[in-house]
Amino acid sequence: MFDSIRVKLTLWYASVLGLVVLAFAILTYISVSKILLKEADESLSALSMNFVSAIRIEETGEDDVHFPDEIIAEAIKEFKFQDLYISVYSANGRMIARTSDESFPDGFPENSYDSFQIDDRTFRAYSTPLQVSENSYKLLIYRDLTEQIKIKDQLFYTFSISVPIAFLLSIWFGYLLAKRSLKPVMEMSGQARTISASNLDARLLVKNERDELGGLANVFNELLGRLEASFEQQRRFMADASHELRTPLAIVRGESEVALSKERPNEELRESLAIVNDESKRLTKIVDDLFTLSRVDAGQFKANFKPVYLDEILADCVRNVRVLADQKQISLDISTEETEISGDEQLLRRLFMNLLDNAVKYDREGGRISVRLVDKTATISDTGFGIAPEEQAKIFERFYRSDKARSRNERSISAGAGLGLSIAKWVAELHQARLKLSRSDSTGSTFTIIFPH
Repeated sequence: MFDSIRVKLTLWYASVLGLVVLAFAILTYISVSKILLKEADESLSALSMNFVSAIRIEETGEDDVHFPDEIIAEAIKEFKFQDLYISVYSANGRMIARTSDESFPDGFPENSYDSFQIDDRTFRAYSTPLQVSENSYKLLIYRDLTEQIKIKDQLFYTFSISVPIAFLLSIWFGYLLAKRSLKPVMEMSGQARTISASNLDARLLVKNERDELGGLANVFNELLGRLEASFEQQRRFMADASHELRTPLAIVRGESEVALSKERPNEELRESLAIVNDESKRLTKIVDDLFTLSRVDAGQFKANFKPVYLDEILADCVRNVRVLADQKQISLDISTEETEISGDEQLLRRLFMNLLDNAVKYDREGGRISVRLVDKTATISDTGFGIAPEEQAKIFERFYRSDKARSRNERSISAGAGLGLSIAKWVAELHQARLKLSRSDSTGSTFTIIFPH
């Protein structure tokens, strides 16, 4: 139960509000208590001043002169109140006069306020010195705090009832508030629960894009968009991989079945074995490319960077493809300058070999391939048929091959699987270089690799 966000929000809301109400009740009770006590002390002080004034009037009266004790006794007769009491003691502690027959304690320091209890009643006492006709006395004034205690008790009773009620109401309102606040989240959860791999095009309903939940829904929809694109890429990848693997496997199977079906001349058997061998090489290359891309996607490919010379790597790659170029009577022209960078030699070799292999495959019979390396920029140009403008933006996608390329090379054993350029682009980006198709028309194509300076 406590794992629910709704319950947690309710408890937090109720706890905070309960603490605020409790703190308010405590502060109010303490403040009222101090105010009542201060009012009692002020009334005692005011009564003491009034009594002293009455003494002074008695002292200066036109009546016969009285003794100080008689003056005090005469003045005290005018001060009889329901909850206020006055007692006057001589310097040696003898009772001189008082307004009540009740016995109150008198051992209080001068000019002090003190509280005491008699039975179940609480009193407040004020002690102050009194001077009458050069005689010293001790004036004590008492106030019954029964009414103040009743007010405090009533206030405590009120808070003891209202605070728990307020806490229970805060729980109820907090639950309703949390339920209302989390309702969009529950609706989003219900919508998200219906989304699977079969309907990744579905999106969450965004009611208010300006609030936090609307922002969360937008982020989730963006995630769904990326997942949909990833799933679509994986589906296309699997479909294209199956298609690319099906052709060489069918050729291998067909040639082997024909070779085993009956006795055949050695020349025909050698021709079949040669075809099987070539298709096996093609299969090996496709599988290697697929394995490389899968490691790249999984983030498991580790490059071995070290100082290398691009001109030497490029020259070796040109020598390796010269045999293929000679078969189509394609001339190779190379011009390089010494260029040192930090990179993975094997990956760079693969980058150049893929570009050169494409140039040889799609060039015309008797064409010409030019390779240049100047100022850390390599260009590979051919004199082939070019790439259609509408297809140029797709050539670096996996398994992509133009229809013209397929029709011209469908019968060629060396036809690729459409992974070479995508791998070449990844290698370039790994080296912080930029691979682009600089030119492609009816006179040929030019690929450019710009390495960072």
